Amino acid sequence: MESDYIIEDTDIRRLIVKAVEARDMAYARYSQFKVGAALLAGRENSSYADEVVGRETDSRDRNVNEYRVFTGCNIENSSYGATICAERAAVCNAVSSGYKDFKAIAIVGGLNSTGINGITYPCGICRQVLSEFSADMYVIAARSEDDYDMRRLSEFLPASFGAGFIYKRKLLKRWDIDGYAHLNGILLGGA
Repeated sequence: MESDYIIEDTDIRRLIVKAVEARDMAYARYSQFKVGAALLAGRENSSYADEVVGRETDSRDRNVNEYRVFTGCNIENSSYGATICAERAAVCNAVSSGYKDFKAIAIVGGLNSTGINGITYPCGICRQVLSEFSADMYVIAARSEDDYDMRRLSEFLPASFGAGFIYKRKLLKRWDIDGYAHLNGILLGGA
């Protein structure tokens, strides 16, 4: 089911500009590939929309629907597996501020030496993390404000595994209380 949210051109441009700004903050010591992301998100309970969250909020960080922009950049680590992608950094920023209603994300990336010269799409892990919140959100992979590819996340990750699958499965078959259900190899049920 597709969301009825339609993104405005001004929000597309603003997200791309914010993603470019976030890219400048990236820590890409090993790959030299800097990525920035800007996520447009709202609160599921809109009665809190006017509350200042975490820091003073610049009114330019919000659109007419009271959605806020949360940014993230890639942060590399010498152990590689501990590296955080820009998209997931933006998700952590939004969720830790109480915003989980994701509408769109813009992503820009490129080598430190050449700048943004191609389109950078989210990796598989980032696609999965984003789909936890909205498979219908817009993904804007951009070179610039005027040169971008925009699609719904569901086009990048069709038939994704998500909360809906888990809820359906729980309704059809409850966790086995006789000790057959495992999570990370740990027995959950059974006496």
